[in-house]
Formats: sequence, structure tokens, C-alpha cells
Amino acid sequence: MIPQPRNIVLTGGIVPENTKTRERLCPGLKEEEYRILVRPEEITLEGGTATGLFYARTTLEQLKLVYGEMLPCMELTDAPAYPYRSFHIDCARHFFSVEELKKMIRMSAEFKLNYFHWHLSDDQGWRIESRRYPRLHEIGSVRKGDHFGNYASEETEGGYYSRDKIREIIEFCSRYGVTVVPEIDMPGHVSAILAAYPELSCTGEQIEVGTRAGIYKEIFCAGKEAVFTFIEGILEELLELFPGKYFHIGGDEAPKERWKSCPYCQKRIEEEGLRNEQELQGYMESRIAAYLLEKGRTPIVWNEAVYGGNLDAGAAVQIWTEDRDNQIRAHLKKGGKAIVSIVPNSYCDYPYGMHSLKNIYELDTAPAELGEYADTSVLGMECLIWTEFIRDEERLEELSFPRFAASAEAGWCGKARPGYEDFKRRLKKLFPLFEKYGVRATPSYGWTPDGETAERQTREFQANFSQEDREEVKRAQENI
Repeated sequence: MIPQPRNIVLTGGIVPENTKTRERLCPGLKEEEYRILVRPEEITLEGGTATGLFYARTTLEQLKLVYGEMLPCMELTDAPAYPYRSFHIDCARHFFSVEELKKMIRMSAEFKLNYFHWHLSDDQGWRIESRRYPRLHEIGSVRKGDHFGNYASEETEGGYYSRDKIREIIEFCSRYGVTVVPEIDMPGHVSAILAAYPELSCTGEQIEVGTRAGIYKEIFCAGKEAVFTFIEGILEELLELFPGKYFHIGGDEAPKERWKSCPYCQKRIEEEGLRNEQELQGYMESRIAAYLLEKGRTPIVWNEAVYGGNLDAGAAVQIWTEDRDNQIRAHLKKGGKAIVSIVPNSYCDYPYGMHSLKNIYELDTAPAELGEYADTSVLGMECLIWTEFIRDEERLEELSFPRFAASAEAGWCGKARPGYEDFKRRLKKLFPLFEKYGVRATPSYGWTPDGETAERQTREFQANFSQEDREEVKRAQENI
């Protein structure tokens, strides 16, 4: 089974797989905790909530797949090590249908991932219908071409989710114990927004929706009060749609080049007594975080947002890069929480020759660099699929699965994971699940490619980045 249950006690005897099954809610169990009792007279599924019962059903489904027509009598008890076990899909770079998302959600829920981090806005596209700011979906959802890596097309690309389709996804997720975490990245990665509302940038100049990967220098102006009015307006509208506890506000890869020469931003730095542009980002993220906290939501930011040292402690930080100057640890010391998604062990858009299934399985959910906060401040983990170089559903699925399953076991079991070889053995027995749910997962021969194959995959992936692209990204990173 995946994830491996915490405790299984065989009680002797076997029963047919079609033995009568009974379900019941048990208030004494925690929200995601469940039990399975396989007895000669019946199979009993118990859960603390509807989610716990769903997990019991998925585990029973896997038991039947493993044991076939006869099940061993047992008492199985299980609960997760971490409450936050997330999967991320980027729909800004390439748009995916509601039906494809449902397939990805259902497959992820089978392995007890419980949060869907939905990346809905970036330089290359805005993907939500907005009644308050309609130019966002009218202009920001469409780009004039596709120039990601070695792929080049001048065909117009676009797409956005209507409010009804958003609700449809949210309702679908709720059936399987999954909560949607929307992300609107800011203050960087906002070219699609600025294409619709250029007055929100420092220069006010008209730009277009991005057609290529990279780090764009045009970001929200932190000195214009109209920017905060806009952000609060769009958040108010989106909070009506998304009922979940968490809301991701980005904060990564925001070059400060424009802020350094912007009179509005420099005036804000002076008036607020800030030392530099990095603290200005902390100020901006904290204002947005405070708005969400007042609404009863928990904001999540990428780890660059803590580097000013002045981020609101109520924001959870998603760790994907290094802890610069121990600022992440300092944020946790103030009471902040963390979500672990280190690139080599979490990013599933890389080929398996760069981030193997074993790499994903061996994610350290309590990184040593977090010091004494590693065991107390980590909410959980996340596996991610970015889609700059993913244009079709088949590629999306084969890169995500079975790596999402490996990540799920890391989050569910934590340090108690049985080990990769044991996981791999169990995974092979459960592979028919992917066929059942129509997911085109990578077969076992592709999970850890041999040296020659890995080198070829690495060369092909790196060929997406020209020397000019690399230099441009390097210059942008120096201003982050």
C-alpha cells in the first residue's frame, strides 16, 4: 500500500474480498486518522471524519489489489505524520482542462495528498475569470506565441477558468479530502496582470503577456497605494471563490531593478523607515499577509519573501531554495511555519534522469538547516510540476506519476518511511491503479535511468536554456 500504513496487526484467518463492508464515523479519531478491521463477519472502515473514511476506502482498495480474492484478517490503524501534503500544478504557463485536472486530483488523492496548490497566475498567463477586473481574463489570459526553450510557435495561446469551473474543481476536490490552495504570485511574475493594468507597475508602460520562460523585471510597484487597493480587491473576489484555509501569494524571483529607480518605491522606503528594497518586499508581503489574516486565511509565500527579515510571522514559508543568512530559521523562531519543497527532491518537471523517483522519495521533511525548528515548525511538504516545457496531458501525467506517490509517502510517513526499495516493490503491485484512473504514469524502467540515459535527458533539458537566457536569469537573480 502507498502510503505505507502506520500499524498493521494480522489477526489470523482470511475472508473473501466481497465480504460485507460497513463504515462508521468515530469522533475519537483525529481528522485524517482511520482504522480498518477485517474480520470473518465483516470489514469495518472507521474514520474521524469523511476524509478519514475516504482514506480507509482507498487503503481497502489497495489491499484488494495486492491480495486478490482473499484478504487476511487484520487490524490496520493509520494517521499522517504531517497535516499538509500538497501537489502543485502550474496552469499559467500552459492551460489544462478541467477534466485533466480532475484526473490529476483523483490520482493524487488516492495516495492521500490533501492540498492542491493551483498556480493560476504568472508572467505567461492569468487563468481566472474576474468580475471586478475583467481585463485580467480578457487580456491577461492570452499570449502571442509560445517560446519556451527550444519550442517556438507564433500561434496565440490562451484560456481561463470561469467562476463556475473554479467551483466545480473545488467541489470535486472536497469529495476526496483535497483543499485547493490558489496562488496569485506577487510582486514578481505579474506580466500577465500588468499587460491588463500597466498602471500597477513602476513605469506604467504598456507590456505584453510573456511568451517565454525567465525572470521578468517588470513587477508590482510597492510605492503606489493603488497597487494595494487592486491586490485587496482581487483577493476579496477570490476569497469568495476559494474557501480553504491557505492562500499562496508568491514572493519569489522579484528583481528590484525597477524599485531602485522608482520615486514611489523610494519614497515608501523612506516613509516606512526601511533599509533597502529587500525590506520593501517584506513590507509589501506583510501588508498583503495582514489582509488575508484578517479574513481568517493563512498566507503562504516562497522563501525569498523572508529575506528582508520583516515578514509577518503569520505567513507560512515554502522552502524551495537555500536559507539565505538563516532568515528562514529566523522567521520560524518568530512563530512562522514552513512547507518543504526543495528542488531536487520535489520538482517533478525535470526528467527522471535529473530528479529520479528515488530522489523524490528521499525528500528530507525536516531539513537540518532549520535547526531546532525542523521538528516543530514544518507543516508538511509539496511536490510540484511546472509547465514551461510541458504542453500536453500525457507529458504532464508521466512526469507527475509515480513521483507524486513517492512524495505522498514522504509526507504521510515522515521519518518512518520504510525505504525506497520497499516503496518500489509496493508501487509495482499497485501500478494497475494508474490504469484504472486513466493516468499514463512512467513505467518502472524509467524511474531511475542508467547513466547514459540520464546524461542524455539532462542535455536535452538543459538545451532549453541558451547562454543568453542563463546570463539574463543570472542578472535578474542578482537583483532579487
